[in-house]
Amino acid sequence: MPDTVFRIEETGDAFRFASHWWRSMVGAVDDDAWERPGLGEWTVRELVAHTDRAYRTVIDYLTGETVDPTPIATAAQYFRVVLAEETPHVHIAARAKREAAERDDWVVATDELALQCEKLIGDSPPDATCHLMVGEMPLDQYLATRVVELVVHGMDLADAIGLEVNPPPVSADVAARVLTDLAGEDGPATVVRALAGRSSARSVHVLQ
Repeated sequence: MPDTVFRIEETGDAFRFASHWWRSMVGAVDDDAWERPGLGEWTVRELVAHTDRAYRTVIDYLTGETVDPTPIATAAQYFRVVLAEETPHVHIAARAKREAAERDDWVVATDELALQCEKLIGDSPPDATCHLMVGEMPLDQYLATRVVELVVHGMDLADAIGLEVNPPPVSADVAARVLTDLAGEDGPATVVRALAGRSSARSVHVLQ
């Protein structure tokens, strides 16, 4: 089954809605909750700093230059490339801890990054290219990877601070399609098992 190829109208809307949802939850973090457990070894502050890379990478990759000319055609292909790196989770965890210390107020930081990112996307042509460290990727497909990050880690943050909220349906739909692609040929069956409450031997881990 081929990977999903998204239209800019799909990923643009999904990213915008996911961004507004994420910003609202970051704004709901109590002052005394930032150093509480967020996800795994991360605090809430570190989880927010990590997820805000969904904005920082779009900004950096749209305004940067080609580093690796290898074409990356789909969101699922992007995650396969990143997951193939040696010990990626170790590097990502360390980076989040380092970046979390760079800003004191992550509510303000999140709003600033989101607004800058959304303006840049709006000013970019629909066929714009993102210049990733691991290849060249169309903006419409790269935005799908950022939607996955905002949706998945948005749910992580909601759990960490005790909010009972769901991601916007349009954003959850894009994320679900990418994750189904990542699950391979058994993707649809894996989703059915999860919805039916059946266990599955396979799991998908996504990262930035």
